[in-house]
Amino acid sequence: MLSQEQWEKLNDIIASIYATKNSYAMRMAFLQKLMRLVDFDFSDFNIGMIKNTVTPCLVDPVVVSKFDSDFERRFIYEYESIYAPMDYVNWIFLSSESLVYRESDLLNEEVRKKSPFYQQYLKVYDLVNIAGMVIASGGQFVSAITLYRREKNGDFSDTDMYVLKQLLPHLQRKFDTEEEIMKKNAKSLSSLLKNQYQLTNREIEIIGYIYKALRNNDIAEILGISPNTVKKHVYNIFYKVGVDNRVQLINFIYGHQLQDIWV
Repeated sequence: MLSQEQWEKLNDIIASIYATKNSYAMRMAFLQKLMRLVDFDFSDFNIGMIKNTVTPCLVDPVVVSKFDSDFERRFIYEYESIYAPMDYVNWIFLSSESLVYRESDLLNEEVRKKSPFYQQYLKVYDLVNIAGMVIASGGQFVSAITLYRREKNGDFSDTDMYVLKQLLPHLQRKFDTEEEIMKKNAKSLSSLLKNQYQLTNREIEIIGYIYKALRNNDIAEILGISPNTVKKHVYNIFYKVGVDNRVQLINFIYGHQLQDIWV
């Protein structure tokens, strides 16, 4: 299905996935190299988060396109601030398995083109043909790649989809490896808090909720304990790590690069 030249470009992309350590640099190189193999007008490579059981969230986008930076910023900003809740393929980001998709395969075209997301956003920017990749690790959504084409350039071809399917397992393996590194790092950092600061498992758990900006009452409800008990835990945490308030505790977390414990 692919020519010798196309296979060489594909292998170059695969090599860069494994060779580039920094996440941002890897995603940028991936999209730049992919553009030489699959024609698209706009692309973004996001890190994925699940805020709750029904709401996917795309953050830290890396963008490669044929447009200027102002266009890129507007397109991303409007999606994040206005149109994300209207996105008719939001459900795909809840997948527990990695996949490649083409929107024309997922939705009836007549229905899609009548949707507010299409009419008010995609059509306005003339980026109406979409294909993408959803990457899951450990049964959870971790990243998404979305490719866009202008209407005059037509839909993504079967060959394009074949290329994306060849790349998917390598991206999957990359994110699986990074998750394992993060888990090992979190375990090591947790041991540091226990040994050096004499924090208990419950106190480390509560620090995580404070890091995620939860109030004492919210923490109490999650843990099934009283707010007064949470308050005592928080007092002990402040005393053990040598801080006076939540802001200083957050600074302590960032200063010691402890964020991975609660990712």
